[in-house]
Amino acid sequence: SFSNSSHLVQHRWIHTGEKTFTCADCSKSYRHNSNLTDHRRTHTGEKPFTCDKRGK
Repeated sequence: SFSNSSHLVQHRWIHTGEKTFTCADCSKSYRHNSNLTDHRRTHTGEKPFTCDKRGK
């Protein structure tokens, strides 16, 4: 059971294999937009997070 209908929709993707978010550069697909956002950084080289201790 799910308290939110969108959670049920996302759960169904596991059973259907549906991946609705596709990279425009290489056509790799993901179930969640956040995973696509992370993947896109492999194409752009973006590294938006830095360590406060070492600056890397």
